[in-house]
This record gives sequence, C-alpha cells and structure tokens, in this order.
Amino acid sequence: MREPLPADPIEQAVRILAEHHATGVPPRDLVAAAPSMRDWSPARRAEFSQAVYGAIAMQRRIEFALATASGWSALTADARAAADLLGWRVLAGTLDVAGAATRFARFSPVELPWAELAAVGERIDAVVDPVQRLALRHSLPDWAASELVARQGEAAEAVARALGEPAPRTVRANLLRCKSREDLAARLAAVGVQTRPTRFAPHGLHVDGTVALTELSAFREGWFEQQDEASQLAALAVAPPPRGRVLDACAGSGGKTLALASMMGNKGEILAIDVHAGRLEGLVERCRRTGVSTVRARHVEEETWSEEVEAFARKADRILIDAPCSGMGAWRRRPEGRWLMRETSFPSLQRSQAKLLRRSAALLQPGARLVYATCTLRSAENEEQVRSLLAEDAGLELVRLAEVLGAAVAGPISDPSGTWLSLRPDVHGTDGFFAAILRRKRG
Repeated sequence: MREPLPADPIEQAVRILAEHHATGVPPRDLVAAAPSMRDWSPARRAEFSQAVYGAIAMQRRIEFALATASGWSALTADARAAADLLGWRVLAGTLDVAGAATRFARFSPVELPWAELAAVGERIDAVVDPVQRLALRHSLPDWAASELVARQGEAAEAVARALGEPAPRTVRANLLRCKSREDLAARLAAVGVQTRPTRFAPHGLHVDGTVALTELSAFREGWFEQQDEASQLAALAVAPPPRGRVLDACAGSGGKTLALASMMGNKGEILAIDVHAGRLEGLVERCRRTGVSTVRARHVEEETWSEEVEAFARKADRILIDAPCSGMGAWRRRPEGRWLMRETSFPSLQRSQAKLLRRSAALLQPGARLVYATCTLRSAENEEQVRSLLAEDAGLELVRLAEVLGAAVAGPISDPSGTWLSLRPDVHGTDGFFAAILRRKRG
C-alpha cells in the first residue's frame, strides 16, 4: 500500500519528486493523486504544480550550483528532491537563501551552498563550450543542447528559453456541442473564466487564470477538450474529406481523434488504434462525453496490425501517424521528458518511426494521404524520416501544407517553402511540432 502523503505542502512536493525520480511515474499523475489537492483552491493547486514541474525542469541548473557541497553525493532521495524544490523556489524568487537553508535542515544535516544559486548565471556564462553553456543555462540534456545549436543556430537560445517556460492552458471548442469558439468563450466568461483566441488554430482558446477546467459544467458536457494549439494544427493538416475514412494509427487517448471527429461533423468513420490499451479506454470515455459516435477504438500489437485494421487502412482517405518521438517540443508541459529520454534510445525510436511509416505507406490507396507528425524538434525524427521514405517509394509524393490549407493559413505555421507544418514555442507560442503530408500517386 502506498504511504500517505504528509500534510505539509513542502513535504508533499518533496515526496512527489522523490517518487517520480524513483519510479518514472509522470509527476502530473502523482500531483493529481495527492489527497489534499481536493481541498485546495485552484490557485494553490496551480502554485503547487508549478513548483514540482519547475524543480524538474530546472534540475540541472540547480544542481550545478548546489552539487559542490561535500555531502551532496550522500544525500537521500528525499533530501535530493528537497534541494531541487527549494533551489527552484530560490531561483524563482519565492524563497530567500536563509529560508531555503532552514527548510532543508528538516531533510538533511548537509549544508548546501544556497548563495551559489544567485551567482550560478555568472558561472554558466564563463563556460567556454557553447553546447555545455546552453545545456546548463536552460537545464537541458547535452543531446538536446547539441541539437539546438546545430539546427537552430542563433535561435538556439530563444528556443531553449521557451522550452523552459510554462505552457499556456489551451482548449479546443468541440463543434459537436457548441457552435464556435466564440460560443464557448461566452459560456466560460459567464462563469468568470476569461479566454483569448489562439493565433493560428481556428477553434482554440487560451484560458487565463487557474480555474480547474475539468470541474466546469462546460467540460462535463463536452463543450471543449484541453489540447495544445500545435496538436490542433496537426489535426487540421489531416484535412479529412466529408464522410471520409481516417485511420488514426497512434491515437493514444484521442486528442487528435476527437478533433478530427469534430471537423468531420461526426460523419464518416475513424478507426483509432494504439499499442496501449489503457489509453484507448480513456478515448472511449472522451467520445461519450463529447458526443462522438463515429470512432472505433482497437488495441494493436507493436509489430503487426490485425486484418481488420489493414483492411480499413486500404480504404482510408487519410492515415495519421502521430508517431512516438523524443518529445522535446512538448517539454513545457512535460518537463520530465528531458531527463527520461536517453540518446541511446534514438536508434530504436527512429527504427520504430520508420516501420510505422512504411507499414502505413504500403497500405495507402491511390489518391489517399498519409500525415506524419511528431512533437519533437529533431530533424532525424522529422524531415529525414520523410525524405528516406520518399527515396524508397517512388509511388509517393510530398504534398505542401500550403496546398492543403491555402497559402494564407499555412504561411505563418510552415517552413519558408510552405511544405512542412513547422512550429516552435519561441515563434508560435505552441509546442514544438512537425508534420508532413504524403500522397499515393494515381496511375
């Protein structure tokens, strides 16, 4: 039986951090399960969550400052978690050095150099190697800093900074329940929830404040889903035809599945498949709440698809692969991802992406489109995967995003040629995202 969390918020946060580091369970799941969260105000819940996520995101920068202490290597898991949490609060300006030292003494007798946090920026600026300097300044693993320096050049600093900022809370209006996002905004405003339209996604709203969105009647009645603007735009790139057939080949819990069903007016057919059965159970519940009746969910094995799935794919107008990826574009909302992903995992990950692409392409009927999407900024998982497939399969052609969405819509969210969906958090305010559209040639 799991040990109950202590009543003190600081000790709760420490216990959650330590458990996350020990088990790999996502911190948002651990935070949501904290018993006292139900009794806290939305603002206090948000503050608590921000502290946990901030400590995870800034872990490398914090420990660069504090790990010079002689007793650092002997710290217990709880003490290490406390150092990260209190260090984040010092960096954030919500706790002074003396307060951090006093609170840390409850977890360990080791004296940490808390004053070093104030000077850590100067120490990092003195690092000669640009990759190491970027990694320490923005608390990134070396592989991510190297990728940003190599690919983004002078923009690497801006991208890295944006990956460490809090993500906006963004929702998508469900047009099966409401008329428009303006309709949704008016209903939310009536209960004191202020929103702003998203810049690029036509059905999105950014939500201000700390209100618990899932406790609103508008959510319970299916008027909206929480979904980052980048994810909404990836679904838009699929552009399913009226009453069409869409295979969502990596559906997960169904964020894009539901967006597609809304775009299609709850007509046509969507087959949502995933290797994780538990995620599909969540999709079934979300379909019920949002009024979606055109989705079938099927669990599949990683190496093979059933005949039912392959038969559907052969007749599908669109196949969407929201591929498993390194996820670095989404680190604003999943800060733990930067430490869970290992560079040694890339070869296996990229082989899995390539298999998914080739399996789907082999089933694609003439005239049908395959949309390949990731929430990463790594070119090896994005453009290079697509170009490799095109080099092998002469029957496929690349479809420019501007051809699908029109130049006016595609221009601000694509690369300069208008070919790929190409989103960056520092430029677009969204998760980092990529999508390419392929079509099977006719004749």
